[in-house]
Amino acid sequence: MKSSIFIPYLLRDGVILQRNQENCFWGYTGSEQEVILSYEEIILKTKSDEKGYFDIILPAHEVSESIDFKISTVDTEIVLKDICFGDVFLLGGQSNMQLWMERLKTRYPDEIEQARNPWIRYFEVPQEPSFDNIKAELTSGQWKRAVGEDLKNLSGIGYFFDKQKYEEDQVPVGFICTAVGGSPINAWLSQEVLVELNLLPDYYTELKNMNYHKKIKRFDERYQELYQKLFEMNDIGVEENWKDSDFDDEDWNRVYLNKSWSQHYQNPGSVWLRKQINVPTHLIGKKALLNLGTMIDADETFVNGQKVGGIDYQYPPRIYEIENLSEVLTIAIRLKIYQLQGGVTQTKEHIISTEGEIINLDDSEGWKIKRASYFPERKSQYFPQYEPTGLFNGMISPLSKLRISGIFWYQGESDSHEYSSYGMKFSKLIQEWREIFNNQKLPFIFVQLPNCNEKFGGKHWAELREEQAKALNLNYTGMVVSIGDGESDDLHPTNKKVISEKIYQCYKQINNGHIWGYCSGPRATKINQVGNNLFVSFQTYGKKLKLRNHIFFEISRNGRIDKLSNVELIGNQIKIILPDGLDLIGSDITYNWSNDPQVLITDDIGCAAAPFKLKIS
Repeated sequence: MKSSIFIPYLLRDGVILQRNQENCFWGYTGSEQEVILSYEEIILKTKSDEKGYFDIILPAHEVSESIDFKISTVDTEIVLKDICFGDVFLLGGQSNMQLWMERLKTRYPDEIEQARNPWIRYFEVPQEPSFDNIKAELTSGQWKRAVGEDLKNLSGIGYFFDKQKYEEDQVPVGFICTAVGGSPINAWLSQEVLVELNLLPDYYTELKNMNYHKKIKRFDERYQELYQKLFEMNDIGVEENWKDSDFDDEDWNRVYLNKSWSQHYQNPGSVWLRKQINVPTHLIGKKALLNLGTMIDADETFVNGQKVGGIDYQYPPRIYEIENLSEVLTIAIRLKIYQLQGGVTQTKEHIISTEGEIINLDDSEGWKIKRASYFPERKSQYFPQYEPTGLFNGMISPLSKLRISGIFWYQGESDSHEYSSYGMKFSKLIQEWREIFNNQKLPFIFVQLPNCNEKFGGKHWAELREEQAKALNLNYTGMVVSIGDGESDDLHPTNKKVISEKIYQCYKQINNGHIWGYCSGPRATKINQVGNNLFVSFQTYGKKLKLRNHIFFEISRNGRIDKLSNVELIGNQIKIILPDGLDLIGSDITYNWSNDPQVLITDDIGCAAAPFKLKIS
């Protein structure tokens, strides 16, 4: 009987292997068979074990493109094509690391169309958590080139990093993407670490029972399906065709998308908005984009009675195509609110754009509005990938035989409600992942949470940022300060190119010898009181400290928060002048301690200083 050869998905056509290091190449075939791997003038031999597993150590190889690997046994031969030796990176975290190029096309409209580089590649690890075992292999996956349509699904941060790096060194570069939207840090840690930290939940043993997951999933699916069915049935706007152009909305109330609404229109249930627009004569017949920003939670949007789009959750921007602008447009929005405080994001643009012209939808006429139903809040959907250890077992452990150049991490939004242990868990994660990849010097660069209003990002982001910064106590780590790179009204800021550039600079600094925790901007190290002055000292990484107008610090005393704004810059220290006789030794002082801080302190190239909370000594 002819035996087969199975090569893991990670190592198939188009794979990029780490240059200048020995690489492990492995697979499966018949029991105790000789396996020969050959490429270029290299011939390597091994023998599979009794279960058919084999591995071969590839000698370190310099940068190379488009090599074919031939793997053969006594009766079988396969060829893997277009293998490169270059630099390989791992992307980890949640949705802001995952955010793909298709979602970023409004900010970067030409990138997908112009992408032509076959030496930028990526592999998307399937989102398959595991609880009953630690997976040895992935169940699917394919190496893709960041070209054309394939680029649409690649992380924006990953792509812009790759692009910048390739432009500088012309080395093939690949990303292995493991980020999962909404995932908490516990999902990325092993059972052993969570036990060590006394953070393994009591119900963990139940997670190892697949019937437990099936039961929860079945109940959740029934609930979600029934909720949505009843939600749809109770909407009188659907029954009475409020979407139609000729529907009479004369007696409806009026609101504005860029202003707050009464609570009546923000409670869970269905709310309809309508607006009629007279299109300028020279734009009639043109194709256009309808941009309505973001909404909480879901929408269906109609133009002249025809549905032009709809999104069933709150985060993506509503950008819908209008094929043909008519003389009069009637826009109808069916807004489905599943949680408290629903509505349309006030601070986003609400426009129709065509051929460089804009029709403003936030004019003085406003929008007609009417409630179509009230409904209870919807329970959160169950996602097994958010449970402890599942993603570590299913998505990280199967990668352990690879050799990589670095890990980039953007996560924390889902942990801000339990921030107090985050720093400890995050440091353990870095150490554990380095052990997984057998490299204690592996660069690990993470993005500190940006500015974002509490309504969109949740509470305690200031505390979470401080917890993230504790990882800089580990060597070969880098922190990207993203204050000023966020969007107050959006959990998912789209300017990922800026973030990728900062990650790249951190990576280069670590590779150039700055191994003791590098930060993309100034970082406060201590605060001393001398007489009536406080002196805040900064690590500036060879750059100069700069202050912007209206800089202030905050101190909590006697149950109130006071601002300290009488400051001056002395080299890389900030001097805070205090009122006579004020003793603050032992007190905590904070800078930019809020969900949505502004950039006040920078270095001389404009990089923002990290927020901080320090005790005065």
